[in-house]
Amino acid sequence: MERTDRNEKDDAQKAKLIFISLAALVTILLIVTFFYANKARTERNTARQELEAVKQDNAKLEQMLKDQSQEIDALKKTVQQLESKAKAKPAVKKKAASKSTTKKSTKSTKSK
Repeated sequence: MERTDRNEKDDAQKAKLIFISLAALVTILLIVTFFYANKARTERNTARQELEAVKQDNAKLEQMLKDQSQEIDALKKTVQQLESKAKAKPAVKKKAASKSTTKKSTKSTKSK
């Protein structure tokens, strides 16, 4: 009878040992999981901050691009106006030059 009691005690102790081992293993896995989850959360938060900074930079760059495009358009209009004025002025100068040459030629013929 002692042997059956002893076997039962041994079996009970083995079962307790297995249960405690499994509980310790689960606890260790849980701690490791929390550690990696915390690390992942920190990386996620850092990535979110970087993303927010990039979005702000992108918005600033878009605004700068719009401003520069407006400046370029204004400069193009100015260049077109100046080119049209430059094309109009030589025609006026040619007319004035042709009038002055005709006047000189008439004066020179009169004096002869």
